[in-house]
Amino acid sequence: MRSRPLPVTVAAVIQALFSLLSLPGPLLPGSEGVPAGVLYSGVVLAVVGLVASAGLWMLKKWGLWLTIIVNALGGLSAAPGVVAAPNAALQAAAVAGVVVSALIIVLVVLPTSRRAFAASY
Repeated sequence: MRSRPLPVTVAAVIQALFSLLSLPGPLLPGSEGVPAGVLYSGVVLAVVGLVASAGLWMLKKWGLWLTIIVNALGGLSAAPGVVAAPNAALQAAAVAGVVVSALIIVLVVLPTSRRAFAASY
């Protein structure tokens, strides 16, 4: 059995936690000023992020690619909120979304992480 590198473990856990925190997005107070499409696409990305976390945890190559795609889309969708969010709390959440997405991508493309997925079958 292959061992899971620490960066992959950290990325899977952070992504799972961040996805779980993103699920109730449309129900949070202050989200009234956010377009519905943005809120519900965030929920979809959160669900897919949970699936990607499971793939990372099991060292599946599809989990790696799904993680990169989900976090690229999540970071890009959060980026406009950094300057255009209707209140400071949502602006801070947008900044966190961009930073966490970038961090997860960096963790899964580190050389030790890539070696673990190169051996995947």
